[in-house]
Amino acid sequence: MTRILLTKFARHSMLVATILAVGLFAVPSHAIPLGCAIPTIPGATVPVSFFDCTGAPAGTLLAKTVDPWTFAPATNTHGTLDAAVYMNPSGTLDFYYQVNNDLSSATSLRAESNVDFTGFLTSLAFRLDGATLPGTVFTSGGDIPDTGDRSTTSETVGFNFNVFSPADEIHPGQSSAVLVVSTNATQWTKGFSEILDGGSATVQTFQPLAAVPEPISVILLGSGLLCIGLLRRKKSRA
Repeated sequence: MTRILLTKFARHSMLVATILAVGLFAVPSHAIPLGCAIPTIPGATVPVSFFDCTGAPAGTLLAKTVDPWTFAPATNTHGTLDAAVYMNPSGTLDFYYQVNNDLSSATSLRAESNVDFTGFLTSLAFRLDGATLPGTVFTSGGDIPDTGDRSTTSETVGFNFNVFSPADEIHPGQSSAVLVVSTNATQWTKGFSEILDGGSATVQTFQPLAAVPEPISVILLGSGLLCIGLLRRKKSRA
Protein backbone atom coordinates (compact mmCIF):
# COMPACT_ATOMS: atom_id res chain seq x y z
CA MET A 1 0.00 0.00 0.00
CA THR A 2 2.79 2.41 0.93
CA ARG A 3 4.52 1.72 -2.39
CA ILE A 4 1.31 2.45 -4.32
CA LEU A 5 0.75 5.75 -2.48
CA LEU A 6 4.32 6.85 -3.13
CA THR A 7 3.96 6.04 -6.83
CA LYS A 8 0.72 8.06 -7.06
CA PHE A 9 2.31 10.95 -5.19
CA ALA A 10 5.26 10.96 -7.58
CA ARG A 11 2.94 11.02 -10.57
CA HIS A 12 0.86 13.89 -9.16
CA SER A 13 3.99 15.83 -8.19
CA MET A 14 5.32 15.47 -11.72
CA LEU A 15 2.02 16.68 -13.17
CA VAL A 16 1.85 19.73 -10.89
CA ALA A 17 5.47 20.65 -11.64
CA THR A 18 4.86 20.39 -15.39
CA ILE A 19 1.70 22.51 -15.25
CA LEU A 20 3.44 25.19 -13.21
CA ALA A 21 6.37 25.28 -15.58
CA VAL A 22 4.19 25.53 -18.68
CA GLY A 23 2.15 28.27 -17.04
CA LEU A 24 5.24 30.31 -16.19
CA PHE A 25 6.55 29.92 -19.73
CA ALA A 26 3.27 30.87 -21.41
CA VAL A 27 2.26 33.96 -19.44
CA PRO A 28 4.84 36.76 -19.67
CA SER A 29 2.53 39.31 -18.10
CA HIS A 30 -1.02 39.70 -16.80
CA ALA A 31 -1.03 43.46 -17.41
CA ILE A 32 -2.98 44.93 -20.31
CA PRO A 33 -2.49 47.78 -22.81
CA LEU A 34 -3.65 51.34 -22.04
CA GLY A 35 -7.38 51.75 -21.52
CA CYS A 36 -7.50 54.92 -23.66
CA ALA A 37 -6.35 52.93 -26.74
CA ILE A 38 -8.46 50.69 -28.97
CA PRO A 39 -7.64 46.94 -29.03
CA THR A 40 -6.47 45.88 -32.49
CA ILE A 41 -6.53 42.22 -33.49
CA PRO A 42 -4.84 40.65 -36.56
CA GLY A 43 -6.61 41.66 -39.78
CA ALA A 44 -8.52 44.54 -38.14
CA THR A 45 -8.76 48.22 -39.12
CA VAL A 46 -9.84 50.56 -36.30
CA PRO A 47 -10.84 54.27 -36.08
CA VAL A 48 -7.79 55.60 -34.22
CA SER A 49 -8.97 59.21 -34.64
CA PHE A 50 -11.47 58.62 -31.80
CA PHE A 51 -8.88 57.27 -29.33
CA ASP A 52 -6.91 60.12 -27.76
CA CYS A 53 -4.44 59.25 -24.98
CA THR A 54 -3.41 62.88 -24.41
CA GLY A 55 -2.75 63.38 -20.70
CA ALA A 56 -2.54 59.68 -19.85
CA PRO A 57 0.49 58.81 -17.65
CA ALA A 58 3.28 57.72 -19.99
CA GLY A 59 5.33 56.04 -17.28
CA THR A 60 9.10 55.55 -17.42
CA LEU A 61 11.17 56.21 -20.53
CA LEU A 62 13.30 53.15 -21.38
CA ALA A 63 14.72 54.06 -24.79
CA LYS A 64 14.47 56.72 -27.50
CA THR A 65 15.82 57.47 -30.94
CA VAL A 66 15.60 60.06 -33.73
CA ASP A 67 16.30 58.62 -37.18
CA PRO A 68 16.51 60.51 -40.49
CA TRP A 69 14.84 58.92 -43.53
CA THR A 70 14.67 59.51 -47.29
CA PHE A 71 12.32 57.88 -49.76
CA ALA A 72 13.77 55.21 -52.04
CA PRO A 73 13.70 55.53 -54.96
CA ALA A 74 14.67 59.13 -54.24
CA THR A 75 11.80 61.60 -54.69
CA ASN A 76 13.27 64.44 -52.67
CA THR A 77 11.02 63.48 -49.76
CA HIS A 78 12.71 63.17 -46.38
CA GLY A 79 12.39 63.84 -42.66
CA THR A 80 12.88 62.15 -39.29
CA LEU A 81 11.07 59.49 -37.32
CA ASP A 82 11.15 59.90 -33.53
CA ALA A 83 10.53 56.76 -31.47
CA ALA A 84 10.50 55.80 -27.80
CA VAL A 85 9.62 52.95 -25.45
CA TYR A 86 7.81 53.70 -22.16
CA MET A 87 6.92 51.36 -19.32
CA ASN A 88 3.43 52.48 -18.39
CA PRO A 89 1.97 52.32 -14.83
CA SER A 90 0.61 48.80 -15.46
CA GLY A 91 4.17 47.53 -15.91
CA THR A 92 3.87 46.82 -19.64
CA LEU A 93 5.43 48.59 -22.62
CA ASP A 94 4.10 51.23 -25.00
CA PHE A 95 5.83 52.07 -28.26
CA TYR A 96 5.63 55.70 -29.42
CA TYR A 97 6.34 57.10 -32.90
CA GLN A 98 6.18 60.56 -34.47
CA VAL A 99 6.72 61.18 -38.19
CA ASN A 100 8.26 64.49 -39.27
CA ASN A 101 8.08 65.51 -42.96
CA ASP A 102 10.66 68.16 -43.90
CA LEU A 103 9.42 71.44 -45.38
CA SER A 104 11.53 70.88 -48.50
CA SER A 105 9.98 67.42 -49.21
CA ALA A 106 8.31 66.89 -52.58
CA THR A 107 5.36 64.79 -51.35
CA SER A 108 3.01 64.28 -48.42
CA LEU A 109 2.94 61.08 -46.31
CA ARG A 110 -0.01 58.73 -46.07
CA ALA A 111 1.01 55.94 -43.68
CA GLU A 112 3.43 54.72 -41.03
CA SER A 113 3.89 51.07 -39.98
CA ASN A 114 5.91 49.13 -37.38
CA VAL A 115 7.18 45.56 -36.85
CA ASP A 116 7.25 43.04 -35.18
CA PHE A 117 4.29 42.61 -32.78
CA THR A 118 3.62 38.91 -33.38
CA GLY A 119 2.38 37.14 -30.24
CA PHE A 120 1.49 40.30 -28.30
CA LEU A 121 -1.72 42.19 -27.56
CA THR A 122 -1.82 45.60 -29.23
CA SER A 123 -4.02 48.67 -28.80
CA LEU A 124 -3.70 51.83 -30.90
CA ALA A 125 -4.13 55.52 -30.07
CA PHE A 126 -2.54 58.93 -30.55
CA ARG A 127 -1.56 61.75 -28.21
CA LEU A 128 -1.06 65.51 -28.71
CA ASP A 129 1.11 66.21 -25.66
CA GLY A 130 4.43 64.93 -27.01
CA ALA A 131 6.51 67.81 -25.63
CA THR A 132 5.37 67.03 -22.07
CA LEU A 133 6.38 63.34 -22.05
CA PRO A 134 9.27 62.28 -19.78
CA GLY A 135 12.65 62.56 -21.54
CA THR A 136 10.76 63.49 -24.67
CA VAL A 137 12.02 63.47 -28.25
CA PHE A 138 8.55 64.51 -29.42
CA THR A 139 6.67 67.74 -30.14
CA SER A 140 3.08 68.55 -29.19
CA GLY A 141 0.21 68.70 -31.67
CA GLY A 142 0.45 67.18 -35.14
CA ASP A 143 -1.74 65.40 -37.66
CA ILE A 144 -4.14 62.87 -36.15
CA PRO A 145 -4.27 59.47 -37.93
CA ASP A 146 -7.58 58.46 -39.51
CA THR A 147 -7.33 54.73 -38.86
CA GLY A 148 -4.94 52.08 -37.60
CA ASP A 149 -4.56 48.44 -38.57
CA ARG A 150 -2.79 45.20 -37.86
CA SER A 151 -1.78 42.76 -40.60
CA THR A 152 -3.49 39.37 -40.82
CA THR A 153 -0.19 37.74 -39.85
CA SER A 154 -0.22 40.01 -36.74
CA GLU A 155 3.35 41.13 -37.43
CA THR A 156 2.78 44.72 -38.64
CA VAL A 157 0.87 47.49 -36.84
CA GLY A 158 0.35 50.81 -38.61
CA PHE A 159 -1.43 54.16 -38.95
CA ASN A 160 -3.16 55.71 -41.99
CA PHE A 161 -3.55 59.42 -42.75
CA ASN A 162 -5.47 59.58 -46.05
CA VAL A 163 -8.53 57.41 -45.47
CA PHE A 164 -11.05 60.26 -45.16
CA SER A 165 -9.30 62.93 -47.23
CA PRO A 166 -5.89 63.67 -48.81
CA ALA A 167 -5.93 66.80 -46.62
CA ASP A 168 -5.30 64.50 -43.63
CA GLU A 169 -1.88 63.44 -44.93
CA ILE A 170 1.36 64.63 -43.31
CA HIS A 171 2.28 67.46 -45.68
CA PRO A 172 5.77 68.97 -46.12
CA GLY A 173 6.67 70.94 -43.01
CA GLN A 174 4.21 68.99 -40.82
CA SER A 175 4.47 66.23 -38.20
CA SER A 176 2.12 63.50 -37.08
CA ALA A 177 0.66 63.35 -33.60
CA VAL A 178 2.53 60.92 -31.35
CA LEU A 179 1.37 57.47 -32.51
CA VAL A 180 0.88 54.94 -29.71
CA VAL A 181 1.09 51.15 -29.90
CA SER A 182 0.27 49.94 -26.39
CA THR A 183 1.12 46.29 -25.66
CA ASN A 184 1.23 43.61 -22.97
CA ALA A 185 4.97 43.13 -23.56
CA THR A 186 7.44 43.56 -20.72
CA GLN A 187 10.69 43.57 -22.73
CA TRP A 188 11.81 45.34 -25.90
CA THR A 189 14.44 45.12 -28.60
CA LYS A 190 15.35 46.90 -31.82
CA GLY A 191 12.74 46.81 -34.59
CA PHE A 192 11.84 48.63 -37.79
CA SER A 193 9.32 51.24 -38.93
CA GLU A 194 8.32 52.34 -42.41
CA ILE A 195 7.01 55.63 -43.81
CA LEU A 196 4.89 55.38 -46.97
CA ASP A 197 3.49 57.39 -49.86
CA GLY A 198 4.63 57.19 -53.49
CA GLY A 199 7.93 55.93 -52.14
CA SER A 200 8.95 54.32 -48.88
CA ALA A 201 11.64 54.56 -46.24
CA THR A 202 12.61 52.09 -43.49
CA VAL A 203 14.30 53.12 -40.25
CA GLN A 204 15.36 51.27 -37.12
CA THR A 205 13.08 51.78 -34.10
CA PHE A 206 11.79 49.39 -31.38
CA GLN A 207 9.58 46.31 -30.99
CA PRO A 208 8.44 43.92 -28.21
CA LEU A 209 10.63 41.03 -27.16
CA ALA A 210 9.34 37.71 -25.84
CA ALA A 211 10.14 37.28 -22.15
CA VAL A 212 12.94 34.85 -21.24
CA PRO A 213 11.79 32.14 -18.78
CA GLU A 214 13.02 32.61 -15.23
CA PRO A 215 15.39 29.97 -13.75
CA ILE A 216 12.60 28.57 -11.53
CA SER A 217 10.55 27.85 -14.66
CA VAL A 218 13.41 25.88 -16.17
CA ILE A 219 13.91 23.95 -12.91
CA LEU A 220 10.22 23.05 -12.65
CA LEU A 221 9.97 21.94 -16.25
CA GLY A 222 13.17 19.93 -15.96
CA SER A 223 11.92 18.23 -12.80
CA GLY A 224 8.65 17.33 -14.48
CA LEU A 225 10.37 15.83 -17.52
CA LEU A 226 12.76 13.89 -15.25
CA CYS A 227 9.83 12.40 -13.31
CA ILE A 228 8.15 11.38 -16.57
CA GLY A 229 11.33 9.62 -17.71
CA LEU A 230 11.84 7.80 -14.41
CA LEU A 231 8.23 6.60 -14.21
CA ARG A 232 8.23 5.35 -17.80
CA ARG A 233 11.55 3.53 -17.22
CA LYS A 234 10.22 1.91 -14.04
CA LYS A 235 7.02 0.89 -15.79
CA SER A 236 8.87 -0.69 -18.71
CA ARG A 237 11.04 -2.74 -16.32
CA ALA A 238 7.97 -3.96 -14.46
